[in-house]
Amino acid sequence: MGEPDNKEKESNILGLSTSQLADLSSDELTNNPTAIKMLLHYYRQLSDDNNRLKNDNNTLKTYVDAYQHKKSNSATGAILLGISNISVGFGVNLLTASQAQVWPGISSLVIGVSLIVSGIYFTFFKEPA
Repeated sequence: MGEPDNKEKESNILGLSTSQLADLSSDELTNNPTAIKMLLHYYRQLSDDNNRLKNDNNTLKTYVDAYQHKKSNSATGAILLGISNISVGFGVNLLTASQAQVWPGISSLVIGVSLIVSGIYFTFFKEPA
């Protein structure tokens, strides 16, 4: 294995080579307070940008997590509403048949309405954990 090339030996700050940071070489920085101040200002600006990007990234991750929870709640609500339609249909069919079966029809209708209420709750009102 050969020696690492010169680029690998250089240190980096935020992915930028410190030998040419802000387009200043070490010769230009030597005994030059103005260039050093400019370099520090540039470094501060990069550091602030990095912090801002980290905050934006964390905010976006929070939005994605909330969206995933809302998507899951909506899917659960949709499944409950679909099942409730079947239960309500059976209940109405049992109640309106020529040989009406009152208690099975009412119980099926009550179960269906309960599923409708829980489906609406999951879809619109349940907040992400």
